[in-house]
Amino acid sequence: MTTEEIFCDLPNKYGEDFNWHMVPLSQSNGFLVKELKKEIGEGHFLYYKEIWAVAKCTSNDDVLYVTSEELGTDVYYIFHLTYSHQNIEGFPKCEKFADIQAVKEFIEQSFIQNYM
Repeated sequence: MTTEEIFCDLPNKYGEDFNWHMVPLSQSNGFLVKELKKEIGEGHFLYYKEIWAVAKCTSNDDVLYVTSEELGTDVYYIFHLTYSHQNIEGFPKCEKFADIQAVKEFIEQSFIQNYM
């Protein structure tokens, strides 16, 4: 399963109320990545890695990012952005996912629990 399939499948399943949308490829390395790096700071292990914004939740400030590990496998993170440069320890909050199927399950469960 690909991210494109997930963000086509879930809106088809839950209709126009589904609150996650893909970030256009032309914007995947733009504002949302800059905001993430500003919030996590240079001391964070992801700061110097290439990372792309994949999708954004329109109901809150959650953003799905993807990067590669040493062996070239994709690893996914959902960060809850704060849009603040001075974050207290533990923020922005983040969840790590080993594969896209785990991302789909998390997003779907969160949508059902919080928005249905």
